[in-house]
Amino acid sequence: MTDIRDKERDRVLMAFHKECQKPSVEQILEWIKRFPKYADDIRAHAAVARDWVAGVEGADEEVSQSALDTAYSNALNAIYSAQKNEAQPNVATSFDDIAAARNIDPVDMADEMDIARGVLADLFDGAMLRPVRKRFKDAVCAMLQITGAMFEGAHDLALANPRFGHAKSTDTPVIRARSCDEIIRDSPMPPERIRYWLEEV
Repeated sequence: MTDIRDKERDRVLMAFHKECQKPSVEQILEWIKRFPKYADDIRAHAAVARDWVAGVEGADEEVSQSALDTAYSNALNAIYSAQKNEAQPNVATSFDDIAAARNIDPVDMADEMDIARGVLADLFDGAMLRPVRKRFKDAVCAMLQITGAMFEGAHDLALANPRFGHAKSTDTPVIRARSCDEIIRDSPMPPERIRYWLEEV
């Protein structure tokens, strides 16, 4: 499965390439400030773009044909990859896959959010109905480093493919989807934490 972060990086590089055909130092610094986690990629892309433009415009420096061909090929590959990802529809990724891609353990995530593990498990397992409390959704998005749209896509996927808990051998496994508020209220959290997650923000 294509890494979400790679797609986001390619979109940033494509936008950088469109806006900065021959990136100046100021433009490079501005883009690095806007997207610090892609600083190395932006610098590398800027170097390739500058080399390519310098070769095409016939700059004073002598550039070997091999170096020019390599720079041109790298630039085209980066642009093609970004365009390909832009053209593809957004495919929903599960909460588990997103967490795994970021090396996040859901149990540790719940502990860091200071929320009952069962609340997060119900979301991941497709047992939490909409609407989801904004405070909870925002906290999950922040922990997983995803957008609201990615959250909704993962939630759709979870609801469409609910996971069943362990059932007795004589029983048919049944998942009882409940509202976000009901799950939070019934969780084994202190009253103040329950109030916190149920508050409007």
